[in-house]
Amino acid sequence: MVVCAGMASAGDGNWTEYTGDKSSSRYLAGGKATAESVKNMKIAWRFSLPGNDLSADNPDLRTWVNESTPLAVDGTLYTVSPLGLVSAVDGLTGKEKWLYDPQGYLAGQAPNLGFINRALTYVDVDGAKRIIAGTPDGFLIMLDAETGAVVESWGEKGRIDLTIHKRRPVQRDLVTVSTPPIVCGGVVIPSLAVLDSFAAGRPPFKYHPPGDVPAFDLKTGKRVWMFHSPPLPGEFGADTWKTGLEDTGSTNLWTRASCDDETGIVYLPMSTPSNDFYGGHRHGDNLFSETLVALDAKTGNRVWHFQIVRHGLWDYDLPTGPNLMDITVNGKTIKAAVQVTKQGFVYAFDRITGEPIWPIEERAVPAGDVPGEWYAPTQPVPSKPAPYVQQGASEDDLIDLTPEMKEAAKKILNRYKYGELFTPPTMEKAGTLLVPGVLGGASWAGAAHNPNTGVLYVPSFNMPFAIKIKKEVAGTSFHDYTGTWAGVGGPEGLPLFKPPFSTITAIDMNTGEHQWQVPAGRGPVDHPAVKAAGLERVGATHQSFIVITDDIVFTAPNGAYDVLGLNTRGNALIAQNKEKQDESALYAYDAKTGNLLGEIELPLGVYGALMSYIVDGKQFVVAPVGGAGTPSELVAVQVN
Repeated sequence: MVVCAGMASAGDGNWTEYTGDKSSSRYLAGGKATAESVKNMKIAWRFSLPGNDLSADNPDLRTWVNESTPLAVDGTLYTVSPLGLVSAVDGLTGKEKWLYDPQGYLAGQAPNLGFINRALTYVDVDGAKRIIAGTPDGFLIMLDAETGAVVESWGEKGRIDLTIHKRRPVQRDLVTVSTPPIVCGGVVIPSLAVLDSFAAGRPPFKYHPPGDVPAFDLKTGKRVWMFHSPPLPGEFGADTWKTGLEDTGSTNLWTRASCDDETGIVYLPMSTPSNDFYGGHRHGDNLFSETLVALDAKTGNRVWHFQIVRHGLWDYDLPTGPNLMDITVNGKTIKAAVQVTKQGFVYAFDRITGEPIWPIEERAVPAGDVPGEWYAPTQPVPSKPAPYVQQGASEDDLIDLTPEMKEAAKKILNRYKYGELFTPPTMEKAGTLLVPGVLGGASWAGAAHNPNTGVLYVPSFNMPFAIKIKKEVAGTSFHDYTGTWAGVGGPEGLPLFKPPFSTITAIDMNTGEHQWQVPAGRGPVDHPAVKAAGLERVGATHQSFIVITDDIVFTAPNGAYDVLGLNTRGNALIAQNKEKQDESALYAYDAKTGNLLGEIELPLGVYGALMSYIVDGKQFVVAPVGGAGTPSELVAVQVN
């Protein structure tokens, strides 16, 4: 018998899945924190992640920011460092119990943003506690959770090489495991990041790694099925590719899937096809790109799907697994799959049938002017809930704390082509201003939901990005055109658009109506113009991470890294000391009203998803901090 951890652990104080449970709730049942206790939160311990010394001594092992979120099982935390080193940690003291180093970093720099490892997977197999870890060089490894020893009976001596489980083998330096696999229906379904076309200074090439999703038997590690993305010629969805089906890659599962163990359905949030901003070689809607795909976890057979973005040109891939919620709409109980998106929409479906809970209309969108491009004439727009973030750009949206600031913002705006949501990329001017930008809207931080109330809590932000299409020099790239992106700031060091710059939005998914929305954190409140306007909280300028209990919403804004200055290798230009950081804090809000109840300063910027657990009657919230030039640590805050 296989017992999958996650759903059965509700209420015991454990945090057995990266997203809290397999429904992606980011919710801790039986939370001990109260409106009074969060006024006196305190740092309980700090744990320096192994590998910090390796990065310090070797510039080639410089990590991206620390996004490593631990799991908690019966008082022990299991965590992985950006370089892929796995640790067991005492949940009360923060002391290390064991360490395993798979040495995946020896294969060299991981693609896209470099070394990232967000979490592990925990599972109980026939009474044996197991950890599944992904490595920077594209392997899965199964470990004994009690000792850290490799379980050599699984896979090939405890390892599965994900580079060979595609329709064709792929280069190891083009893929990495940055997100933990999910176990559903007795199989292990991995997430695999694939080199994005814009990253690492490498132009797109003909056979970009495909996004095929395999599944492996939990007990043996043997592959049991593979879902092809893009589809193979003759398979379902192939007719949505007028050209480019056999050459196009990506359309992969890089973020975490969600699983309904009761029905045995796994929900895959799929990515953008290569290359991200130009699709002249891949005419058509391009299924299964930017699609929510529901599969029978045991067989890999498709149950239903919904394509969120047709013929993607904006890198609006699905950044997080759907929230699987049981809601009541007009007196009818519905098992729902609720998908938040970078572009600021919430798509809600019956998770068994795929039927939209509220109507989704096909809305006409503008075509562009790039030679050879194909433009989808419509995009699907949900009627409910309302968007939770600004969509598109106009002069009315510009920051206007002073008349001079508004005029300066107009000059910046007019450098770009701008307009409604889904305005396509262009070669003209400084490119198209994309709002929300390629980081969201909602991002990989995801949303939280309370399974008892049906309320969804969505962190979001609205940093715009400019997308510029350029013609490639003949012979240097498989594609005639490629796109580049860069964040766009506003006047006087502030964002381009009006505050709040980021928000937390509570949405009652029983009605589809917003309950409340508040700024996510303080933001740049010390700026003279913000002070003069009397604004006490304007929201951090980056995304926020979230975890909830019945009564409290905990959030932490992403620490300050220079999105405007990301270089082609993907290293973060991150502030090296706390005084230069935008915001390093944990906030506690009332779940029913959004009122701020308490806050605590943290020693470094938060860059990864929050988690919470209870041991010996004490509730902790843990934040991953640092990385990219500062030590990668876990900071545990006692909240009761």
